Amino acid sequence: MSLPVPVRLNYGPMRMRLYETAPTLEVSSGLLDGDLCGIYDAARDVIIIDRRMTYTRKRCTLVHELVHRAHGDIGHQRELRCRLQTALLLVDRDAYIQAERMYEGDRWLIADELDLTVDVIDDYRLLLRYEGVGR
Repeated sequence: MSLPVPVRLNYGPMRMRLYETAPTLEVSSGLLDGDLCGIYDAARDVIIIDRRMTYTRKRCTLVHELVHRAHGDIGHQRELRCRLQTALLLVDRDAYIQAERMYEGDRWLIADELDLTVDVIDDYRLLLRYEGVGR
């Protein structure tokens, strides 16, 4: 899967790069209801990111919403697919293995080390379980 920005960028530079690489896309900040972190409105080609989050969570959420956009999802269609693809894009396998060993599997410390959310780490671990089943 290809996104219009490198996912290794921090949140601010990622948003700035989108002005060049996806000029029809509008990314804005707002106050979203409940525990909603971000939304993608396909009809208007708009992503809204909740402004109350950390920059790490904003970055992970922006990539998640860009995956929805890449698939042309309406609302939160195929959420599991989106979460797993987001984890695959954001987690560097070698860095994950090193962090897993260094922090003896502590998902919070691993997420902090990799500058990702615990949700992304949990989704990556789910991918690893699927991978193990297929062997």
